[in-house]
Amino acid sequence: MRAHTSPRRLPRLLVAALVAAVATIAAAVAIAADPQPAIQTSTPKSESNITNIDVLRQQIRNYYGDPLGTGTFGSDSNYANEASSAAAAGARWLSARSHAVKGEKAIVLDVDDTTLATWNYEIFSNWAFNPATNATFVLGQLFPAVPGMVQMVSDAAGEGYAVFYLTGRPQTQEGATRGNLTSDGVGVDAGYPAPTTLSNGEDGLFTKPAVADYPDYLKTACADEIAAGKTCTTVHYKTATRAHIESLGYEIVGNFGDQFSDLEGGHADRTFKLPNPNYFLP
Repeated sequence: MRAHTSPRRLPRLLVAALVAAVATIAAAVAIAADPQPAIQTSTPKSESNITNIDVLRQQIRNYYGDPLGTGTFGSDSNYANEASSAAAAGARWLSARSHAVKGEKAIVLDVDDTTLATWNYEIFSNWAFNPATNATFVLGQLFPAVPGMVQMVSDAAGEGYAVFYLTGRPQTQEGATRGNLTSDGVGVDAGYPAPTTLSNGEDGLFTKPAVADYPDYLKTACADEIAAGKTCTTVHYKTATRAHIESLGYEIVGNFGDQFSDLEGGHADRTFKLPNPNYFLP
């Protein structure tokens, strides 16, 4: 019969290794359980390493060519120039690829600060998003077009591209979003081409439905979030929707967004980032 070995007889090095391993596992569990901020960045060592928030707000106003904060960005501002440059880059790419794509070719565009500029709301809210006041701007269709983008999208439609809009706005705002993007005589008519109806009859303006109304492709892509009682993350929602568009026979030649979460996840030949220093959506 094998004799029982007392822990006191284990070699000291082995005991030390076991203690270290247990401590490492405990630390890992603690880290995993500790909630982390959605935005990962560095921690400044000094106040001098941080731009004062009021100074930063003024810098952003200057960037938009609106130093007094009227809510109207300048047509020749650095913002307008940078947005127009991104739109022009997209136009060149789409034109170059227009005759190279076999089958149905398409572009996918985010809405807020990709096709419609929300600068007036940022000034109104002092950069503090509130769903109720934001809905007033959305439902009133008060957002102008992002510089350069209407021409780019119109040219793409003229070259035979299907035009799809993909936004995190809720489905309840779909009608107002369509009206603001196109021309319905309410608020601002940005003048974009109407969204293309997909080959299966779906509307080409994708707004985010309530969880109970998720189509099958979102139920699958966002199963973990649904199980946790949450909605799809931006990346999962937009990636799954682009994959769904591709499954219907479209090649997404260009994907346009102002957030990196609009552009991550693949399912596009090339991505184009529009400028937006106002907020960050992970």
